[in-house]
Amino acid sequence: MAKAAVIATESGNEPHHTHACPTGSGLESDRRRKVARVEEVLRERLGAERYAVWFGDAVAIDVEAVGGEDGGSIVVCVGNAFSQEWLKRTFHDDVEAAVRTACGAGWSVAWRTAAATAIVTVPVVAPAQVVAPASVVASASVVASASVVASASVVASARGTLRPVAAAGPREAVRPRRLGAVGQSASRGQPASRGAPSQEARGGIAARRPAAGLKSFVVGPSNRMAFAAIEIAASRPGEMSPLVIHGSSGVGKSHLLEGICGRFRDLHPGATTLLLSAEQFTTSFLQSLHGSGLPGFRRGCRNADLLVIDDLQFFAGKRATLMEVQQTVDALHRQGRQMVFASDRDLAALDGLGPDLLTRLRGGMIARIEPPDYDVRRGIVAGVAATRGMSLPDEVIHYVATHMTRHARELIGALNRLEATSHMLGLPVTPGMAEEALADLVRSSARSVRLADIERAVCSAFGIEAGSLQSSRRARTVNHPRMLAMFLARRHTTSALTEIGSYFGRRSHSTVISAQKTVGEWVAQRSRIVLADTTWDVEEAIRRVEDVLRAG
Repeated sequence: MAKAAVIATESGNEPHHTHACPTGSGLESDRRRKVARVEEVLRERLGAERYAVWFGDAVAIDVEAVGGEDGGSIVVCVGNAFSQEWLKRTFHDDVEAAVRTACGAGWSVAWRTAAATAIVTVPVVAPAQVVAPASVVASASVVASASVVASASVVASARGTLRPVAAAGPREAVRPRRLGAVGQSASRGQPASRGAPSQEARGGIAARRPAAGLKSFVVGPSNRMAFAAIEIAASRPGEMSPLVIHGSSGVGKSHLLEGICGRFRDLHPGATTLLLSAEQFTTSFLQSLHGSGLPGFRRGCRNADLLVIDDLQFFAGKRATLMEVQQTVDALHRQGRQMVFASDRDLAALDGLGPDLLTRLRGGMIARIEPPDYDVRRGIVAGVAATRGMSLPDEVIHYVATHMTRHARELIGALNRLEATSHMLGLPVTPGMAEEALADLVRSSARSVRLADIERAVCSAFGIEAGSLQSSRRARTVNHPRMLAMFLARRHTTSALTEIGSYFGRRSHSTVISAQKTVGEWVAQRSRIVLADTTWDVEEAIRRVEDVLRAG
């Protein structure tokens, strides 16, 4: 929801401009007490978490109050008409009850947009400090300083409602809001504070991590193409639009999405960016569709200079939302605006999006992010350790990067374990401590792959009915996936030829040898094969199954 300010005025007077009270410290102190009391009562009525989402975010809310004892008016000022309408419809009764409880029966509530009221902000609550996160969602998850600058930025709330943030400071960080992630990001160039918790954190609500920036993204062979595409999209918006980034969980997609928002604002001051997940887009669209806010929703999406949507696969099968997404893509494309999407799978595996939207997405740029290679993993470990002030020997960095190979979240989890162990023992991290502290994590990361895992991954990757690979059917749509499963079983398991053949349809060991040889020839010739009625490049098909295996 948009930036809101609660303004109390004397009864009968509703000025177009409010200023800090000039009548003395007594009235100023009274004003502050009233506002604090209204906030306290409203927080009790809504619950701390719900209040933080809609009214208590330090990035999105400013509060000022002036008033007397005999009655007056509490004015809730919201950034735009769409947001104001939604807030009023949803929370007016709660706000009114809170005002009467806090100020008395003679007080009333009025709602206005920020455009109609000039506001001089006098914060009641000191800005929150940022508490360093326990985990970072990115392949290059080096905790960065705030990088998304808000002057008229648009963010998405945890409840899905679009939230234009008005008049934010030139160096404030703006990210999509999520439940339980409330606080004020550190300004650019200022490290995240890891000292005393903020007032919000002390109240039981964790501060948000700063938005990730492109400077902290560790580039390597596994992600170089996607990073280059992001840089081009940020510097020359519209030329490479829509840009679709895909890869398995934990490879850095979210980091790049946050990073392009920051870079875009740096390169194009005053531009409007919108970053939200597909779920937030869907929720916002349905809420506006069932209410009367559809025009406002569309303006928020289609007037953005940069539209960024994560978890593209969430749209699959949602016909009404897909139509809205398609129309939004068309509108932004006509205006030469930049769009960026991220998905956990490539477009060939997203038939549920429909041919029309897929055609539009393929008309832009598609870039894959592979699981992080050793150099990227080592860079992530070293970067996060440096950001946290952890002193790690090269042997420990090498050990973590070598044994945590699936995705970046494992690396962050390993560093969390090492930092906690070092703090608990009061000793610096050593190679011996690392091996002992991370033993169970290493075993989990290097877990053995079973034949059942191979079967499940192949069926999941290509939408094949469970049990088909163990059947006696010889149709090509089943036989090719079965041969691919045998090939992968030889690569990723220690099972004997006879065991593999017996598992996949009671075949002989010679059948497994033949399948391994055939798939090897497909790979050498870069052949295209049929898997579940869809034609795939064989290397892409293998990568897709291995992504599923890696994700567990």
